[in-house]
Amino acid sequence: MRGKISRFKNSFITLDQLEQFAEPNISYEQFSSKILALEEEGILIAGKSTPRNLKVPSLAYKYRINKALLKKDVYQDIETKRFKLHKLLILDEYFHLPPEVWENDYPYIEKINTYIETNGLPNNEVPAPERSLALVGDEKWIQEKGGQKILERLNIWDALQITPVSDPVAFIINPQKVTSDKHLHLIVENKTTFDGLSTAILDTQFTTLIYGQGYKITSSIDYFHKQLPLDRVRHKFYYFGDLDWEGIKIWYKLRQIIDVHLAIPFYAECIDKTPTTLKTKQKPSEEAIQKFLSYFDSIQQEKVNITLENQKYWPQEVLSSKELKQVWRESNWT
Repeated sequence: MRGKISRFKNSFITLDQLEQFAEPNISYEQFSSKILALEEEGILIAGKSTPRNLKVPSLAYKYRINKALLKKDVYQDIETKRFKLHKLLILDEYFHLPPEVWENDYPYIEKINTYIETNGLPNNEVPAPERSLALVGDEKWIQEKGGQKILERLNIWDALQITPVSDPVAFIINPQKVTSDKHLHLIVENKTTFDGLSTAILDTQFTTLIYGQGYKITSSIDYFHKQLPLDRVRHKFYYFGDLDWEGIKIWYKLRQIIDVHLAIPFYAECIDKTPTTLKTKQKPSEEAIQKFLSYFDSIQQEKVNITLENQKYWPQEVLSSKELKQVWRESNWT
């Protein structure tokens, strides 16, 4: 119950809410003894004028939670546990995090500690699922269940020599271009655009059409050359995404990983269309938008700036399948 109270966001808690934190089928005698113990410790504080129920023993209908004392208990627990754990596990960050983070993480910390005590530090890199299974018995823990954050908090991530595993890239290949000495690749952000262009690739200069899946492309692109091992040839990547703050940030982040160009003909065609209102709040990146706009003329720059600042944008779907194919076939890609 103490842990649930520590996670409670409000400063005051009612008796009904405390009852919801209790174990199923607990008797009133057992429940009241726990509440009274928390009162005695000073964690739950009932005001002098707060009414109490008529049961025996009597409990207040409302309590103030002494958050500072709860944190003090957690700090003492961290101090106690740190002397029992391997010296490589650094717990300092937990003193600055909410108590529930420590409570949630500690079962995994124990397992990590057991692994290190038994095996020491690894001397070779292995994929994340393999290391995850060895550490906590769950191959998905590191990459899908927040395990990497815990390992980083413990300052042990680098020492465990973990190789992140990304999903493969989804793409369509143009068999007519496989033997070329230069390969053009078009990455599109959304599935609708990918599907709309898929039947036109044979009529283009491009070797592949790649489905970016939003930010996912920034990790999966590492797999591309393994999936399409065309050595001793030149590759040129183009990117086309939604013309909004997030779409621009995806391209800018991808640009830090590979040399990727904006698919200007698609974007220019979008800018000539009527924009639509953003459905979700987005946070702009000034650095990304300035770099993005540098590829357009002054009139286009002004139109994009005004549109985005007014919480409007151009989704890729603003272009029909027919328009997408026409732009792809007829534009000059160099």
